[in-house]
Amino acid sequence: MFEEKVGIITGGTSGIGLATAELLAKEGMYVVIASRSVEKGEKALSTLRKWSPKSIFIKTDVTNNQDVKHLVSQTYSTFGKIDIGFNNAANAEASSYATDQFKEEDFDHLINVTLKSVWLCMKYQLQVMTKQNSGVIVNTSSIDALLCSAGTGVYAAGKSGIIALTKSVAQEYGHQNIRINSLCPGAFRTSMLEEKFSTLSSEEKLKLNESYQKLNALGRIGDPFEAAKAVKWLLSDDASFVTGQNIIVDGGIGFRFE
Repeated sequence: MFEEKVGIITGGTSGIGLATAELLAKEGMYVVIASRSVEKGEKALSTLRKWSPKSIFIKTDVTNNQDVKHLVSQTYSTFGKIDIGFNNAANAEASSYATDQFKEEDFDHLINVTLKSVWLCMKYQLQVMTKQNSGVIVNTSSIDALLCSAGTGVYAAGKSGIIALTKSVAQEYGHQNIRINSLCPGAFRTSMLEEKFSTLSSEEKLKLNESYQKLNALGRIGDPFEAAKAVKWLLSDDASFVTGQNIIVDGGIGFRFE
């Protein structure tokens, strides 16, 4: 289904992004992974090329207009098309200060990373896809966009914006055979989560792990491949009549059984 298709995956060097890249590479997609870290990019690429030798890595800061423009133009010049965009770049530095203590520069940074980055990626991806009259895009939001927990205001606002942006842009480009959906993941065992655990004491780790396990109906933290399979479906022809939707993959938060 994905053989010789071309897909851009931002945040593709770890977590859900890398898991998705692996699934698609195994099916013959030419995967273009993007992130800020060259070291992580080259490591991820060595894995992907086991299945997709033509896959490439392009160093990209998704908050930078010229970087994103280069990512898309380089992909297009290399492969001559862009079939898929998975705009998944994440932020490991999300602040959780109270609103009255939140700094303006932190607000700007967080909105740039969460919302502006997705807008920039879609802007340039759509310039190619409209010429092709085809394409599929998935944008990663977060369960925080729906929970809007205390202390996550700016992050939740940015991630909520992704859902709104996705729905609106899907309406705009559907007539050109371009589908756009968003993914709303819960807690997954990603490098971001591991980084959070690494700063805690053994007792704190145990308590946090227990709190995550009690968070959803399935009683556990998800594996990145479980989210990746949902992304793969959204990107596939099996979801050919699905656009403008927000797909929640969170293990059933809010529906846990006591």
